[in-house]
Amino acid sequence: MNNREFFDQSIFKNNPKDVFRDLGEQVFNQFSSKTFPTNIYNQSNQYILEAELPGVNKSEIELTYEHSTLTIKAQKHVSEQSGQVQLSERASGELVRRFDFDDIDKTQIKASYTDGILVVILPKETSDEDNTTKITID
Repeated sequence: MNNREFFDQSIFKNNPKDVFRDLGEQVFNQFSSKTFPTNIYNQSNQYILEAELPGVNKSEIELTYEHSTLTIKAQKHVSEQSGQVQLSERASGELVRRFDFDDIDKTQIKASYTDGILVVILPKETSDEDNTTKITID
């Protein structure tokens, strides 16, 4: 096969912009299909995390805080339709996000779930003692 035949049968036959667009869509869809949008607000005494989980039942959400990491796991089910799939963008399966927070009072974490929005309140630890350690230089 000569170079001309290779280029005629390869991805170069199409518009080069299409190659990058298609690749970008594949990468974006791969990562976006198993995640969910989240906002985190840092306030003086707490963090507030809001996560969009539309179509997920409250009973299918697992929320844990361990080793300074908040983990949100959710099971999302999409009803199956008969026939050949023309386009499939709705995520199904396990959705997982992890967020690192330092100095959280884990005994006071609260969460609520309304209208597809999970809200997690993560109070910051309050310390009355001075955490400064003076180090002597030898």
